Amino acid sequence: MSLEPSPDVTTTPGEAPPKRAVLLVNTKSRRGQEWFEQAKVVLGQKGIQLEAAKSFKTIDKLLAEAKTAIDRNVPLLIAGGGDGTFNALADLYVDHQTVMGVLPLGTGNSFARDLGIPADLETACDVIANGKVVHVDLGWANGTHFVNVATVGLTTKIAQGLTVPMKRKFGRFVYAIVLTQALKKIKPFRAKLTTEFGTHEFETLQVVVGNGRFHAGPFPLSPDATITEGRLSLYALRKASKLELLKMALLMPFGRQGSLAGVHQEECTRGRLETFPPMAVTVDGEVCPTTPLEFRIAPKALRVVAPQEFAG
Repeated sequence: MSLEPSPDVTTTPGEAPPKRAVLLVNTKSRRGQEWFEQAKVVLGQKGIQLEAAKSFKTIDKLLAEAKTAIDRNVPLLIAGGGDGTFNALADLYVDHQTVMGVLPLGTGNSFARDLGIPADLETACDVIANGKVVHVDLGWANGTHFVNVATVGLTTKIAQGLTVPMKRKFGRFVYAIVLTQALKKIKPFRAKLTTEFGTHEFETLQVVVGNGRFHAGPFPLSPDATITEGRLSLYALRKASKLELLKMALLMPFGRQGSLAGVHQEECTRGRLETFPPMAVTVDGEVCPTTPLEFRIAPKALRVVAPQEFAG
């Protein structure tokens, strides 16, 4: 990679994506190594001029390389990985001119779904080359930006069971396997949730704070959630019952879990979650330090390439 800084190029929403780029791929993601080699060829065929292309087995090394590229104002930094990879990278892009390109190589790919980018190499590369630059929202949790969701409860048990070998072996079916295991381990906890609309206290098994439309792969956070509306979508089971959890799960494919009497749902811009006892927080699939959780929306904080038909 050249150490010469790139010119400071400012992009505006709707512009064509930059053609000069750096490609960084997390090969621990389910299809990382396979797509890395192919992506270099396909991106070049579509007119993307790669200044550098590197793959990484550890996220720390990928982040260090990404920071170097962004600090020197590389116009387009294409990242390949799953939701955890994009979450880890999000902070680096904020307040910089570098545009994010997305190659969805993970298992759930909720962030890519929000943008309308399918988990198909040819199509994803075509979006990067021929899409448009858009500004999308990020979430913020305890000092760090995130692209998709911050959750407490059942999801943390699931995240702890989602090992890389299992993701590669079972693909998307791994969620059903790990969910079954997590349901045996999860215990009720007390939650105190405060937003600009008030305070709610309840015993629960799950609390979700989401940015964008999708979470846990293909499941909508709510019927009308988007990644450009400047609001977080929040829902929580208000009863510590596995039967109520099952009812909620049956409505999640339609984003209608909030229609249940036993589910609290709202849209907000900021809030605080306390749990008793303190609980680990899962942010975009990665298990983080414990509650309390301070959260808020960061409107239009990320520049990213989306398909031409993307409307938010």
